[in-house]
Amino acid sequence: MSTLGSGSTPISPTHRAALGFTVQVPREDSYSVLLEAGLVHRTGSELARRCDARRHVVLTDERVADLHLEALLAGYRRAGLSEPDLLTVTPGEGSKTIAVFGDLLERLARMGFDRRGLLVCFGGGVISDLGGFVASAYMRGVRYANVPTTLIGQLDASVGGKVAVDSPQAKNLYGAFHHPVAVLIDPRLLATLGPRDFRSGIAEAIKVAVIASPQLFARLQAGADRLRAGDVDELAAVVHEAARLKMELIARDPYEADLRRPLNFGHTLGHPLETDRAYVGVRHGEAVAVGMAVATQLARSRGTIDEDDASAILDLLAVYGLDDPVGPVDGPGAVARLAEIRMIRGGALNFVLPRRIGDVEIVADLDEAELLAAFERRAAEIVQPAVEARA
Repeated sequence: MSTLGSGSTPISPTHRAALGFTVQVPREDSYSVLLEAGLVHRTGSELARRCDARRHVVLTDERVADLHLEALLAGYRRAGLSEPDLLTVTPGEGSKTIAVFGDLLERLARMGFDRRGLLVCFGGGVISDLGGFVASAYMRGVRYANVPTTLIGQLDASVGGKVAVDSPQAKNLYGAFHHPVAVLIDPRLLATLGPRDFRSGIAEAIKVAVIASPQLFARLQAGADRLRAGDVDELAAVVHEAARLKMELIARDPYEADLRRPLNFGHTLGHPLETDRAYVGVRHGEAVAVGMAVATQLARSRGTIDEDDASAILDLLAVYGLDDPVGPVDGPGAVARLAEIRMIRGGALNFVLPRRIGDVEIVADLDEAELLAAFERRAAEIVQPAVEARA
């Protein structure tokens, strides 16, 4: 038996006192979300005012660079700022991978980017997700800002601090919580959106409206023609309200300690649909729209939603071309992918079902047969109007 110094009393290994202490790390994130038409031309000066960064690096994709990069860089020049360095990736979900993530980390290192720099994510939801995750990992965390250029980016992906990349097993499997230092939104950038990217973004606005806002739902109903025509004021109002409501919901549980989250409406089944298709040929919002329709059919079959409200949700999806956004859906294939979603969500699947416009309920794991029946009812309702139109 060992002793501690001369004359010390031997300590029995079975009677040692437990040692320990408490670690408390305050964690609070606060940042501005600014929305203004033409804001892209002042990006450099706004970011310089809000963030004392020695160097800016812009991450974007090749399509956004062709469409909007010159407007962004011209703003830096007019403000008398050094032009930022540039990182580009291929457009689309195919760039949201661990391989591209690793390549970007290496490219930042070769550029000599350090912790006093700012990564500016200039693009859609893929760029916000990918760039935010890169910022979370590089040198254990550097600052980044989001300048979203798509509707889904502006009202959803750019706020909330959830950053990730996909894997073949599941969507957003590798990621972190890492908030930006600022989000600058210019609704005029939406003028170059194609129809599918517009619909994908509107799906996320419908999601938030069904969860939390009859007023936003009514606005999406009444303003459909103006929104589809690209009315900047109407788009700005929807983006502002949808993003604000999302952050109100997230503020209750910003780091997802409770995995029963209303914002998963449409996602529990939408994410596995994306994974089942290997992220090819389906936009995120399109998959969410399918998930919302199936969830509404589930609520309808259970008798937990009024028929008028169920019809209103399905009709609004149809107004925006989201009733059948991706063609025939392999219900069994999507359901088979739920095992990966269960892994991400702590071993349990909680389905978010609408009760009425502006209110949802969260139910535990559903029977596979019930899920497949809901997929079939959704498919039947899509086919029926087409048959009637041909009659």
